[in-house]
Amino acid sequence: MKKTGFILMFALLMALPLSAGAPTDETFFPISTGTAWTYRTIHKETKETFDMNVVIEGPWKDGGTSGVIMTQKDKRGKMRQFLTENEKGVFMVKLGLSKSYTPEVTTHFAPAVPYMIFPLVPGTKIHWEGLLKIAWVDKPIVYDGQVVGWEEIEVPAGKFHCIRVYFHEKRGEEVIDETAWYASGVGQVKYDGGQYIKELKSYKADKP
Repeated sequence: MKKTGFILMFALLMALPLSAGAPTDETFFPISTGTAWTYRTIHKETKETFDMNVVIEGPWKDGGTSGVIMTQKDKRGKMRQFLTENEKGVFMVKLGLSKSYTPEVTTHFAPAVPYMIFPLVPGTKIHWEGLLKIAWVDKPIVYDGQVVGWEEIEVPAGKFHCIRVYFHEKRGEEVIDETAWYASGVGQVKYDGGQYIKELKSYKADKP
């Protein structure tokens, strides 16, 4: 091959993406309507175990803000999380909590609270301060999050190559440490925070 031809071919290859199937930040948090997960949920102290079902129900819009509703159901009740996404990550604008035969109670976050950090590169950090607003209560919240690194995780659904994300959260006097593991094309594989551990049992990640 002539030198000029080789240079041209090399230039074309460099202009192409590294891989057509290379994961992006968004592939670690699938948000297509109908995407669903089932988790084995374990209470750390009592060791009680139950299933939690999570599904992306569809879009929401309020003024100039829009996103998707992610609904979580288990024996304790139902939680609807109103999520929005931008270049810095996935954020929760508000959530609705309800139990059987009780109306939904809505909590607002001002501004929207971090749920996932972008870019998903080890060492990426985020610091966030805001308010949790519910009824007449305005409780200050401080979040410090970090993308920790890559780990191999085994759960009931199988083995996954995951990125680990850590949050240190202060809600007034309450302190919560949360760690979550995400796999490309799957979403959250494992969660460890507060009183509970969640491990993925099955999932259906629809393509957009």
